[in-house]
Amino acid sequence: MADKEEEEVVAEEGGKSKLAIFENKAILLGVIVIFQAVVAIGLTQFLIVPKLGVQGADMAGNAQVEEKEAEMPELGVLVGLEEIIVTLAGNAKRPRYLRINISMEVEDQLTAEVVATRLPQLRDIVIMVLSNKTAEELSHPEGKKGLRDEIYRRIDEKMPEGSLMNIYFADLVVQ
Repeated sequence: MADKEEEEVVAEEGGKSKLAIFENKAILLGVIVIFQAVVAIGLTQFLIVPKLGVQGADMAGNAQVEEKEAEMPELGVLVGLEEIIVTLAGNAKRPRYLRINISMEVEDQLTAEVVATRLPQLRDIVIMVLSNKTAEELSHPEGKKGLRDEIYRRIDEKMPEGSLMNIYFADLVVQ
């Protein structure tokens, strides 16, 4: 009988030692929180992220930046032709004036330096084009676009092949 009582005492002590971890509420709460965190991270990585198509955020981010850089057109160097004021064609009794500031986009710094040395020639081309326009022609967006296209074509004739990229109006006032 003594053996039976010893076995019961050992069983009670062994059972208590195994359940002692779960009797302490702070430890039990910590184990539950850690388990939930592991489950949440696992679900996010293996179920949610693949459905969103965001695998490897660092690698995907770098690839997207490289794609955007490849899509962006090459930017040139801007050269200003300074402010130009001309009298527009039209009614001689009531003259109309145009004040315009034009910037040219050229392919590189070397071309920009060439443009800077030819600035008087390029300004003359623009003045001659502008002098033939009327205020009515420039009052509509189509007229302004036509003016830009004509200035581009005339200046491009004097520039090296393919060096002129675009013409921009920084300021355009008809008075």
